Amino acid sequence: MRRRRRAPAAGTLGTSGWLFAELALLLVVVVIGSEISDHRPAASAPVAPPSAVGSPQGLSLTTKKFLMPATPDAEAASRFRDLLTAEIGPDAKVGLVLLFGVSRTGSLGDGAVVSEHLLSLIVPAGIPQLASAVDIRAYIGSTSDGAGGDVLVELFLMNGPS
Repeated sequence: MRRRRRAPAAGTLGTSGWLFAELALLLVVVVIGSEISDHRPAASAPVAPPSAVGSPQGLSLTTKKFLMPATPDAEAASRFRDLLTAEIGPDAKVGLVLLFGVSRTGSLGDGAVVSEHLLSLIVPAGIPQLASAVDIRAYIGSTSDGAGGDVLVELFLMNGPS
């Protein structure tokens, strides 16, 4: 019985030919895909400029911070109002308030309890600068934020026209 002999492979020359063909095809696809079209849509009628000048209203990414010391409940809202007014002024508008409570006991969860307690005292107080606040959030602070029972208050002010 005769065995059929396999035809010898084309060798490196045949393989490199296919490689060059694929590279050329890839180059054509890239060139076609990167062609700059000069087709521009017809210009529409001019639109009247906006009447309000300035940037749109939004949150400023620059924050203001102050430390709210541990205070008895009866004085907490007025103390918070005084510190807030001293930091940002009476006419500023706050968009977001973050409260970072420092634990009194060293337990991690106690910091959230401290900040949530302050939150429950300042929301019903009707502080004018907080009337525009979108959200007030309570978080766990670290011991570098203050003494036990203190709350680090971080304010994101509103910018733009009001």
